[in-house]
Amino acid sequence: MSSFYHKQHGEFSLMMNQDVVLTNAVGPWNLECIEQFGIDYATSVYSAKTTKWADIIMLQGESLLIPEAEKDLQVRIARAVETGLSHVAVVMCKSEVKTTAKLQMKRLYRNLPAELAFFDTVQDAIDWITEHGFRCEAPVIEAFFDDRP
Repeated sequence: MSSFYHKQHGEFSLMMNQDVVLTNAVGPWNLECIEQFGIDYATSVYSAKTTKWADIIMLQGESLLIPEAEKDLQVRIARAVETGLSHVAVVMCKSEVKTTAKLQMKRLYRNLPAELAFFDTVQDAIDWITEHGFRCEAPVIEAFFDDRP
């Protein structure tokens, strides 16, 4: 399953490839965008009947969440971790807000038993995910992220 959402404040495309959920996100994000993301994410994971999975997230643009969206996403992430999300690879694209976005991502996963790591390339993220035992098809992942929203 692959989905794409675009609104004035935030857009994303999402797809599951074997044990890995791929998210291509262009910020900034508002609450409406995060709510739709949560629905699409849950639908992808639960329809795949996966009990343990990883995320590869590419952050682009002004990759920041407004406070309400951050609180909502924290709840959704905690739920995902409780049901099987264990590793999250974040690919940081060039951005004026890269440092702030990284701090916000760390805050989202703070106190959760999921491993969070940051990378400069998709290939590095794929390597890290596969080193941790997750199955994915690198050419499919690369093609997904090459076709950016």
